[in-house]
Amino acid sequence: MHIPRQFALLSSVAIFAPTAVSSRCTFGDQCWPDDISWQAFNATVGGHLIRSLPSAAVCHQGPFHNTQACNYTEQNWDNSFWRTNQSGAYTALVWEMGKYGQCYLDDVDKPCDQGRVPYYSVNVQNVRDIQSSVRFASERDLYLVVKNTGHDHLGRSSGKGSFSIWTHNLKGIDWHESFVPEGADPETAGIPAVTIQPGEQWLDVYRAAAKRNVIVVGGSARTVGAAGGYVLGGGHSPFAHYYGLAADNVLEMTIVSADGTHRTINNHTDSDYFWALRGGGGSAWGVVTSVTYKTHPVPQSFIVGVVQINATTNDTYKRVAKESLQLIPKITRAGFTGYADMSGGFSALFIQPNGTMENFNRTFAPLQRLAGIPGVSGQIAGFPGSWNMYLDQFLRDPHIATNVQDTSRLLTADVLEDKTDELVDFIVESGKAAGFDWIGHANNDERDNTAVHETWKKSHGVFSISVDWADNASAAEKHQKREFTVQLSNRFTEIVGEDGGTYVNEANPYEPNWQQVFWGDKYQRLLSIKRRVDPTNLFVCNRCVGTDIVLEP
Repeated sequence: MHIPRQFALLSSVAIFAPTAVSSRCTFGDQCWPDDISWQAFNATVGGHLIRSLPSAAVCHQGPFHNTQACNYTEQNWDNSFWRTNQSGAYTALVWEMGKYGQCYLDDVDKPCDQGRVPYYSVNVQNVRDIQSSVRFASERDLYLVVKNTGHDHLGRSSGKGSFSIWTHNLKGIDWHESFVPEGADPETAGIPAVTIQPGEQWLDVYRAAAKRNVIVVGGSARTVGAAGGYVLGGGHSPFAHYYGLAADNVLEMTIVSADGTHRTINNHTDSDYFWALRGGGGSAWGVVTSVTYKTHPVPQSFIVGVVQINATTNDTYKRVAKESLQLIPKITRAGFTGYADMSGGFSALFIQPNGTMENFNRTFAPLQRLAGIPGVSGQIAGFPGSWNMYLDQFLRDPHIATNVQDTSRLLTADVLEDKTDELVDFIVESGKAAGFDWIGHANNDERDNTAVHETWKKSHGVFSISVDWADNASAAEKHQKREFTVQLSNRFTEIVGEDGGTYVNEANPYEPNWQQVFWGDKYQRLLSIKRRVDPTNLFVCNRCVGTDIVLEP
């Protein structure tokens, strides 16, 4: 059954009354373009302007109610593939609703609030659509956001009363046996690479790469866009231990900049701009139209490790947590990367390309002993795997259609080994909703050539603590939990120090000291580049370089 994503353009029914964001023009303001202006603009983008709605709008009473579409929505509510195919849907519901919005699947008798979903979006089909949209937003001083799949922990791809450039349907993958960046010396040797457009998602890229017996360094979430905010934020990966972050593997990008020009950016055409794009954060630098990555051979084999250790008491939990955390540097140095959860114990999935069972048994022997002490149960098992097994069984899309918000820090070996008691107490105090979203040391020769935080040079994992709330939670509860994330950030800083950093893409959206925590000493250079490439500050977003939009709890 085909459910159309587009709804009536230029509806006369307003379903929310917004307030202005910063000084930019938003829906409901007097400066907002009239219908005739929108119709004229629509002609310049091939009729691809659409009215974006929250994902549950078709289920609520009102002008957009559609019983058939609602049934389909209910069936696919937590389906990440369905969500990324909607211009107004986000993987985290909180970024549809904002602070006070209400458009969930419950209470459908109430009107649907537009919340933070952009009022209009351009479903771009080509670069010209993006250029026209950027120029229109600049001329009208519109609050402009850029959305691809809606996997966004900081709410940068949505905005109350905004106008959106939606790149999700701009697709294409081109493989190169010998790629040479534009402007390089004629004698430069080419290397294997792939050029990916923003609408391509990681699962599709991995499958296409497997047919060529290569891998591209990307994340483990299947539906994240491979050429957008993910790589602009650095892009961690299960393969970063071996090949670096996604940003380290970028050879070239094409981008529509703030003046509407389509540019090729690499170390030869504009080295500063290229440096900023590799880790300077999504939605702040322009609209990415392609990313060219290095490719690498598919590992000949995999070792897969599964860890499940459960604790029955608070004291045994603390022991499990402490000994597991202290072992992580050893695990990553041995070549294992993975994901872990610390709710009630230590549950983790590890992989090692081209590894051996002997190495696995030696590395995880301390956890084997831990699983056998009184008050602790569980098992640690390793087995041979393959690249196809990884693609079929281990890719995931966590926290779809939830209100989860993370607070995170990169943890170095000295913190994991010497401040473990503080970390464990922190986990217990915050309700044990903690985990490593990624484990692995990710330093390589490109580190100083990217804008990612210096702490990546010596970190062994991204450690996060999450908060969540039910869809029907009160405004007071939501506010209290958002404020709690700020307390978590402050506590993290006490443990790791003022110079500690985090992975921008999985950070606290209300991080109090965000410039330092996101970029450290690199922020001033980023700000200087931002002022050059976007002098009117057209591309603004929550806690972005040079922004004047900073969401409060």
